[in-house]
Amino acid sequence: MTEADVHDEAAPAGRVRFRRRGKARSPEASAPETGAPEADGSVSGQPAEPDAARESSPRAARAKKTRRQMSAGVKRFLLIVAGLLVLVASVLGFYMTSDAFDERVLVLVAARDIGDGDTVSAADFGSAPVLLDPSVPHVPWTESAPFFFEGMVAVQPIPAGSLAFFEMVREPESGAEGSELEVIIPLDLVMATQGVSDGEEVLLVDPGQPASEVDPGRPRQVVRSFRLTNFEGSQMRLFLPPEPWAEWEALLEAVGGTLMVVPLGDGGDPDEMTQRLDAVWQAQWSADVEAIAQAASEAEAEAEEVAGPGELEVIVSLDTSLVPSGVYEGDLVLVIDPGAEPLGNDPGRPRRVIDTLRLENYAAGQMRMFLPPEEWQHWRSLPDELGGTPMVLPVPAGSDIDDMSARLEAAWQAAWQQSVTEAGTAQ
Repeated sequence: MTEADVHDEAAPAGRVRFRRRGKARSPEASAPETGAPEADGSVSGQPAEPDAARESSPRAARAKKTRRQMSAGVKRFLLIVAGLLVLVASVLGFYMTSDAFDERVLVLVAARDIGDGDTVSAADFGSAPVLLDPSVPHVPWTESAPFFFEGMVAVQPIPAGSLAFFEMVREPESGAEGSELEVIIPLDLVMATQGVSDGEEVLLVDPGQPASEVDPGRPRQVVRSFRLTNFEGSQMRLFLPPEPWAEWEALLEAVGGTLMVVPLGDGGDPDEMTQRLDAVWQAQWSADVEAIAQAASEAEAEAEEVAGPGELEVIVSLDTSLVPSGVYEGDLVLVIDPGAEPLGNDPGRPRRVIDTLRLENYAAGQMRMFLPPEEWQHWRSLPDELGGTPMVLPVPAGSDIDDMSARLEAAWQAAWQQSVTEAGTAQ
């Protein structure tokens, strides 16, 4: 009897015990086979193997392998990383191979709006990649392509960014047509340190006239912006209708015959640059005019004095030997009779103060004076009367002139008397 039969018999009456559905067991499967593994890993009909044998069994191997497998989260992370690597490789591959499939070509295009009749230069053109039918007129881009248009004249408007080709330009005219008149415009390139070329946009400048003592002159100023046409190194040769021709002729006469050139540069704003330059030049000219006026005023103030009505000029030499340090313009001095030493029967005379004088127009020991006739005669004859050049001695600031004169004369009187005594004794 099997274990299932025992359970069936033990079920109470009236109560049906249902057996769990599963695979039908064959009679052969019902009977335990010799050598079949039991739940504890032993084989029925055989003695149980030791633990080492059970660990090497297939079930134990599968359990160990299961424990070594990665978790689901790690697997998902690795899949994401692998996907990103594939994406990056795809993008890099696209960029590395896209040029091989790009059918666009570089062609010459206008870099700015060019008007009908404008003289063009290489700077007016650039390059752009376009997908183009070869039958469409165009000029393939090369570094030298823009220079084929240098100095040409546009025969139609050329919008910025449009294809440029040779049919859009013509050679510049070499002579006047119809009623046109020729005008030669001399150009001064001193401010164009990098040089300029035909077709380049520049500022034309009135060179101005420096200020002087007799003429205030005029500042430099921008006359107009202009694209150089028929430029020949130091001049432009224009062919114009009578009215514009007359305007250019009048301008050249007003500025002195020559216009200065200031390059505008790529992308330069003519109006902004004009305002900046004019402001600088106006300030410089104003400073020059002011400096000249100030110098003239100072020169006038320092101009030599001349004799006024009823005055005569006299130059008086002055002896400064009493003052080793010298005297200077503006000093107040005592004018001194140099006296005379006793000589033979002539007792001579002592030094004495004869006048005070403020030194004006004084230089190198001489004083220039403009005096009425009486005073003029006095100073003119004074050296003869004194028998020599009058001496001077500066008066210290704050000194009492009378007291100073009295003390000096007393000392000189004593010295003279001693000289007379010595001279008498010697005789």
